[in-house]
Amino acid sequence: MREHNNKLIVIGLDGATWDLIKPWAEQRRLPTFKKLIENGVWGELESTIPPVTIPAWISFATGKNPGKLGCYDFLLPTKSLDDVKPITIKDIPSKTFYEILYENGKKCIIINLPGSYPPRIRETVITSFLTQGDNFIFPSELVNEIQEFKNYRLVPNRSLYVKGKIIDYVNDIREIERIRFECAKKLFKKEWDLFFLLFSGTDWIQHVMYDKLISGAMGDNMVPIKLYKEIDKYIGWFVDNAPSNVNILFMSDHGFKVYEKKFFVNGWLKREGYLKVEDRTKTRTPRHISEKETQRAISKRIKIKLPVFLLNYLKLLGWMHPLYMKLKKVIPLEVQMDVIQPKASETVAYALTHSGSNFVGIYIHDKKRFNDGNVELEDYENIRAEIIYKLKKLKDPKTGEKIVKKIWRKEELYFGDELGMAPDIIFKLSDEYHMGRLLVGEVFRDNMIISNHALHGIFLAYGQDIKKGVEVEGVTIYDLAPTILHIFGIPIPKDMDGRVLKEIFKEDSEYSDREVVYQEIDEKDRTRRKIRELRSLNRI
Repeated sequence: MREHNNKLIVIGLDGATWDLIKPWAEQRRLPTFKKLIENGVWGELESTIPPVTIPAWISFATGKNPGKLGCYDFLLPTKSLDDVKPITIKDIPSKTFYEILYENGKKCIIINLPGSYPPRIRETVITSFLTQGDNFIFPSELVNEIQEFKNYRLVPNRSLYVKGKIIDYVNDIREIERIRFECAKKLFKKEWDLFFLLFSGTDWIQHVMYDKLISGAMGDNMVPIKLYKEIDKYIGWFVDNAPSNVNILFMSDHGFKVYEKKFFVNGWLKREGYLKVEDRTKTRTPRHISEKETQRAISKRIKIKLPVFLLNYLKLLGWMHPLYMKLKKVIPLEVQMDVIQPKASETVAYALTHSGSNFVGIYIHDKKRFNDGNVELEDYENIRAEIIYKLKKLKDPKTGEKIVKKIWRKEELYFGDELGMAPDIIFKLSDEYHMGRLLVGEVFRDNMIISNHALHGIFLAYGQDIKKGVEVEGVTIYDLAPTILHIFGIPIPKDMDGRVLKEIFKEDSEYSDREVVYQEIDEKDRTRRKIRELRSLNRI
């Protein structure tokens, strides 16, 4: 039996896909990945539906489907479709695997994990772009201890991209990841049992030019390819400097693909009479204000914290429009866009947030959940069935082909005590269609190239206990948390939805031989969850 110290490294590459990495590794553009694939276990990883940063990373950390977490996208609806808030870990009722490790005396270092703000463990945690406020380094003393943290940033300068300075934008991403790596190297020398690090640059750059990357048009010396080669080197450093008896897991929260057409779901709901919008003719003339003015106005006039990315992207809005509609009453900013402000008193159904993929969620504006709802309980199922029937009939206006491939009622896709605030209808568009939410003046648009999320990302495992050169199938994002706990020999909560990936371990390894042990959920947790369930149904 080999000596074990039950340490583990987990490295994430946001949005990474084998469609890019595998051929580049075979071409020796990514030598570290070539080594890992040949000497480890690899395969596709199925993400959450929708395959978006949130809920994907929180499902990764908890091993649970969104129905047990209550998060279905970046924004969380409250008692009104116009009243939303950004998700934080405070909104998540379940423990993460790293909290369970912490409770069992394990030391954790967490770098750039979405959904980790504010930290619920007294360990080293560097939070992600979803941080609300200015504090993202915990403990704060690390800034003085590691000088590189003084230049650490959570998001790139998006204005470079908006101004068309694409190469400058990509170089800015490269600089962010270089600094992140330098900070991570210093933290790697500290004491730890679990070391987690996420590189976000892969996602940022793919949103801008995945179509160009996947086409094979870019050579080795092109600036965007340099980012991947640098991250490959950074990963190689951790592989080379990890103790020989430490295993490493690699994963992404979702994949990527190119879409050529767009379906504006709220435009369709408006056309079908389910969505009414406010009259925009009385909006005041827009004026430009600087980011400093915006932040100053926010700090003076409202007493809430906002995610870093929202401050950086405020003028771009996108799927953040519902939150913007709430904030614009106190922020001296008006953006001229053909977007929706639902007229709550007359709206029956509405797509709340942008899924970033070809998966779409629609809320029924019912009176049970929403204070300003207008759908009676007895009418709910009929309206839902009617919308589903119409969706099944939807056809591409030019080809005549059906564009909706699969439809779920929320209880058919998700399950758990936090099901109450899930979208009531979730559907998948055909592969060429991307979901658009904001515009209401049109329903279909073609001849457009969009690089965005896809359901399948990457999974890879490497180390002395891992099989060599094996491709695996059927790995989901829910499987990683129970597998990590199994590696540490810690009982797995019975309410985790994932399974232990025993097939990745060598037959003679400790982890292959060890029995998978589960633990019951304690009664206090069970009671708290029941209370949350009743509240979500407006029964208490």
